[in-house]
Amino acid sequence: MRALSTTSLRASLRGASVALVVAAGLASAVDAAAAAPPEIRSHAANRVPACVTPEKLDAFIRTRNTAPLAKFQGIGALYKKHGDAYRVRWDYAFYQMVIETNYLQFKRADGNQGDVSPRQNNFAGIGATGGGVPGDVYRDVSTGVLAQIQHLVAYSGERVDSPVAPRTRDRQNDIIEQSLKLKRAVTFADLRNRWAADRNYARSIQAIADRFKEQFCPAGEQLAATAAPPAARAAPGWITGPALVAPPQPATRNLRAQATTSTATSTAVAVAAPPSPTVATGGPCRVLSASYGGSKTVLIRAERAGETHFTALTVPEGSEGAMIEAYVKTRAPGGRAIGAFAALDPALRRARELCPGKS
Repeated sequence: MRALSTTSLRASLRGASVALVVAAGLASAVDAAAAAPPEIRSHAANRVPACVTPEKLDAFIRTRNTAPLAKFQGIGALYKKHGDAYRVRWDYAFYQMVIETNYLQFKRADGNQGDVSPRQNNFAGIGATGGGVPGDVYRDVSTGVLAQIQHLVAYSGERVDSPVAPRTRDRQNDIIEQSLKLKRAVTFADLRNRWAADRNYARSIQAIADRFKEQFCPAGEQLAATAAPPAARAAPGWITGPALVAPPQPATRNLRAQATTSTATSTAVAVAAPPSPTVATGGPCRVLSASYGGSKTVLIRAERAGETHFTALTVPEGSEGAMIEAYVKTRAPGGRAIGAFAALDPALRRARELCPGKS
């Protein structure tokens, strides 16, 4: 079965994935047995890692697609919802979607439209067999995600009652029969040359998984299955720990280039609440902004080349700790977060209080 948006789209994405792997230094990890994609079905020894959250998955899309359609907002939560309901590793289902849709752009690497269009809400090319065949159409984003999850259940060797995808209804007997011949648990690696007529399909999915890990999981937080229940793991939020291996690079904007003398600064306070103004010795300062995407904003103070920099850093909610760590490591060595805000404007107002004369 070649349930993909288009054969050439997949081919171009494979090329892009390989390039990304090389650029991030992940080639050896992708080839290693330890990095092989996991079983399709989740269980006590095959859980979604605690560092993977729906909010981080949504932010991951924005690393390659800066303006996804509004209807795709919150799609990560839908993968978790339907994946948990059917005991499917929804993180890898999401990575599969990234390959199939080119980060929800539904375009080939050359910018041309693939066989499947965004209006179809078909995130895994179900029924798209190549040659311009567009495949199934689903009424909304949630149904499209559900269709992919149910199709994965069939590939795991289990029957789905009343699946929403016509392709699943028509083909699941054959799909299940072939899967049962493996006489073992079916993994995402087993989708190669089946879901996709592509021997590198599993490698492409794992490359996306490794890219997510590099950008959004603290070093030491493995993507492999963990036997510890998720409830026992640290909840997402203000994450501390080793720096990210390959943090994304946010766009930074100097809100006013020239430095002026400031008569105020701040002392470090709890990151979860905006700090109160404190008066200290004066010195030149700058107010800047930077963004990893998202809506939550953290104010970071750092000393650089004799100046005090106050950076309003916008981050995806739930990823604050990792993003702060990445930004401080790459752009503000020695810096620290001094406040958290629900939006950019209040963070900038606070920064200008600490750095008078900046607009």
